[in-house]
Amino acid sequence: MIKTKIYRAVESVLSKNLISKTSKISPRDGDTELIIQFLQFHTDINLSQHQVDVLRSVKFESITRARRKLQEVGKYPPSPEVAKRRRLKSYEIEQVAPNESAAGLQRRLQHNG
Repeated sequence: MIKTKIYRAVESVLSKNLISKTSKISPRDGDTELIIQFLQFHTDINLSQHQVDVLRSVKFESITRARRKLQEVGKYPPSPEVAKRRRLKSYEIEQVAPNESAAGLQRRLQHNG
């Protein structure tokens, strides 16, 4: 597996497993806490407590899920370039999925990313 800069940063956050003093949640137990700690420790972003509170109130997966659902029914399509890239990835998954392990499929997607 190719360990990208983001992969190594996420691994660092997860290995430290710092429990939030505010939410009492660790990054291993919550995606939002993982994102907040990633931003705090591995970017140049200096988050205020208010900004952290706002981030904790947002469910990012719900946002992306809603976009996918809207696009599935033909609303608000992506750019032609992104649509083509998604079609190619989907086709590739359909071709290799029956014969490929989950780890192998992930490697293939990262390589062709």
